[in-house]
Amino acid sequence: MKNKSNTVRTITEVGMFAALGFVFDELQGILSKGIFVNGGSIGFAMIAVLIVAYRRGFIPAFLTGLLMGLLDIATSAYILNPMQLVLDYILPYAVVGLAGLFKPFFDRAQSKNGKILWILIGAVVGGVAKFFSHYFAGIFFWADPANFAWDLNSMNPYLYCFVYNIAFIGPSIFITAALLMIVYAAAPRVLTNKSLSGDDRSEKQSIEKPLISGVVTAAGLFVFVYYLIKYIKSFWVEQYDGAIDYSFDSDCMVIMTLGILIAVTGIICLIGSFKKKFSYAVLTGGLTVASIASLVYSMARWLRMIVKAKVWNTYLIWYLIALLSLAVFASLFAGIVGDKNKDNAIEE
Repeated sequence: MKNKSNTVRTITEVGMFAALGFVFDELQGILSKGIFVNGGSIGFAMIAVLIVAYRRGFIPAFLTGLLMGLLDIATSAYILNPMQLVLDYILPYAVVGLAGLFKPFFDRAQSKNGKILWILIGAVVGGVAKFFSHYFAGIFFWADPANFAWDLNSMNPYLYCFVYNIAFIGPSIFITAALLMIVYAAAPRVLTNKSLSGDDRSEKQSIEKPLISGVVTAAGLFVFVYYLIKYIKSFWVEQYDGAIDYSFDSDCMVIMTLGILIAVTGIICLIGSFKKKFSYAVLTGGLTVASIASLVYSMARWLRMIVKAKVWNTYLIWYLIALLSLAVFASLFAGIVGDKNKDNAIEE
């Protein structure tokens, strides 16, 4: 039973972090737009894969990165052939999961400095693996000097592919490693396999709340279905020179992703309710991930609207949704803390 519960938690975390990583990837794409004209962006989306790598190991981390790549393809892609699709979209985040191979060394490290060292090693190895995926894609499919960025048309193609890809992956490795160390310093349990959804004690002492679970599930499914329809209607495609260039509305894709994340969180809690094991921690964990993702993405979109002098209040609704979710999280978290304090007082 314990192994089954652990598997469910692992699958849930993979989905949650893949969704969060996808939003981070969209965010860094917005902020780097116009700088890397041939693709690529500077950011910290790799952190989602790396956290899973140190919490759960290589395979869950690989699956997290794979899901991020598939979500990226579902937003937009420029496809020359299947191999280019694999190297440019499917593999880059998946191979970041190689950091999970260092989880045993991270777990066995006795000192804090030792654990930080393995965090750095994993971040660098994962980032370098991502670099090579993009680099080989550049060598095999994008080595035409006529299309080189930054007026580097006279540069050797092998050197150009190195310079172009390291220009965004290098800073991304540095930023991600720094953030990962900050996360470990501030909340070490985030990088351990003690589930984000809470411990067994809190689950056993929580009360049945099927109504809350049902509302969360219904809300998530409604958001998902509504924006799925808008997402399908937004499809655009163009074919030329043997390539396929297509895209969907990325906003709809992000909201769909958050909607299904909220729905899955509600379904898990609903099942738990009927089994008399409803967990506030699971619910707050899912809502927190969704609210943080929506808040971060809306900030990026809002800033972009302001910079481009467009209708900036278009994304105001994102803030309202995010703040509402954070308010729900705060109230539920307060309930958890209150219950624990009450339990401690009774024990004393």
